[in-house]
Amino acid sequence: MKAATEGRWYAVRTVPGSQKPQREFITERTERGKGYRIVPSLNPNYSAIELALSKAGFTYYMPAEKRLVRDRRRTDLYKTRRFALMVGYVFVRDPHSFYALQGVAGVHSIVGIEGRPMPISLVDILDLRAMEAEAEVEFDTQVRNARWKLRKKAKRDDKLRKLVESLDLAGTFTVPLDSDVLAA
Repeated sequence: MKAATEGRWYAVRTVPGSQKPQREFITERTERGKGYRIVPSLNPNYSAIELALSKAGFTYYMPAEKRLVRDRRRTDLYKTRRFALMVGYVFVRDPHSFYALQGVAGVHSIVGIEGRPMPISLVDILDLRAMEAEAEVEFDTQVRNARWKLRKKAKRDDKLRKLVESLDLAGTFTVPLDSDVLAA
């Protein structure tokens, strides 16, 4: 029976909000007060459901895309954010136990027919990976255009130019300062 189901993917319906970046809490030392403080931060590389599935020992795939989102503090700049390509669904490969999968935090249900999990074709998973690659190409184009516009705007605004130069030095933002790029 195991050989018949080996290498199969199954769709899992997620709880709303579980595909957002996982919130982490970091302890920082301070000189005043208690001597420490707890600072919440987001891990943009993994969502809550991805971390829960990996801790439970499941092999998963969550199609994701990157988008440019305007920074709230510096409105001239954009941040890269990761979003689920198929909101509400994650794919799990060869779950060792459907009962254990149902108990993972962030899992709402397993997609199936009449209570039996329905396997997903490998061709469909490969199609999702192709869509993810297309979204990556589109994102790269958006980043290139946004950086070009920022460089063009920074030529006229001294304050913005200093900000871009400081981000270049910090390694947060890298775009060549070639005159060819700015003139285009």
